[in-house]
Amino acid sequence: MKTAFNKITLAIAFTGLMSASAFSVAGSRSDEQLATPSAQEIKSKEDQNNAVGFGTGVVLGAVVAGPVGAVVAGLFGILIADDVNDKNRLTQTKNALENALDSTNQELVALQRDYQQSITSANQQIAAMDSAMSQAMQQVTPSLEANIQFKTASFIVEDHYKSQLDGLASELRKNPKLKIELSGFADQRGESTYNQVLSEQRAKAVKDYLVSQFVNDNQIITQSFGESELVSESDSFEDNFFDRRVLLKVSNKPVDMTAANN
Repeated sequence: MKTAFNKITLAIAFTGLMSASAFSVAGSRSDEQLATPSAQEIKSKEDQNNAVGFGTGVVLGAVVAGPVGAVVAGLFGILIADDVNDKNRLTQTKNALENALDSTNQELVALQRDYQQSITSANQQIAAMDSAMSQAMQQVTPSLEANIQFKTASFIVEDHYKSQLDGLASELRKNPKLKIELSGFADQRGESTYNQVLSEQRAKAVKDYLVSQFVNDNQIITQSFGESELVSESDSFEDNFFDRRVLLKVSNKPVDMTAANN
C-alpha cells in the first residue's frame, strides 16, 4: 500500500513538473514574440500544449487507475491544454486589437492634422485672392458717371431708373471700398433758394434708394449745386431738361468730404 502511494506521489510530482515546464516554455515564447505570430506558429504551439496535456494525463492516469484511467486522465489533460491555448489566443487577439487601435488612432491624428492644414491653406489662398482682387480693382477701376433725370419741380426717382440703380447697388455691396458721389442740380427756373433745396432733395432721394438696397451709408457722398452749374445758359425746354438731374460718379479714389452736404 505504501509503495502504491509512493508511486502516485512520484507520478503526480513528475507529471506536474512536465506540465509546468512545457506550459511555461510555451508562455515565455508567446511573451517574447511581440509581433502577432503566424497561423502555423499558433497551431504548432497549441498542438504542443495538447500533446503535453494528454501525455501528462496518461502518465498520471496509468499510475493511479491503469489503462482506463490513462485514457480518461489523458482527455482531462487535453482539456487543461485547451484552456491554456484559449488563454494564449485571447492574449494574442487582445494584443492585435490594441495594436490595430493604436495604428488607427495615429492615422486619425494624421488625417486631422492634414485636414486642418488644408483648411488653413485654403483660407490663406482665399485671403490672398481677395487682396489681389482688391488691389486690381483699385488699379483698373475708372471713375464711372451717369445721370438720373427728374421732372419739373420733382425729386421722385422714376421707376425706369430703378433697375439701373439696383445693378449699381449690387456692385457697391460687392466692393465696399468703392465710393459713389451724388451731385444734385436744378434748372434755372424759379428762385435760386428753392432750386438749391430742390437739388439737395434730388441727391438725397437717390441716396435713400441706394441705402434701401443695402448700400453702406459710408460709401455715399451727396452734394448739391442748385442752378449754379447749368449745362446750358439757354432757357429752353430741352436745355432745362438736362439740368434737372443727379450726377452719379463711382470711384475707388477718396472723395473730398469738405464739399459734401450729407
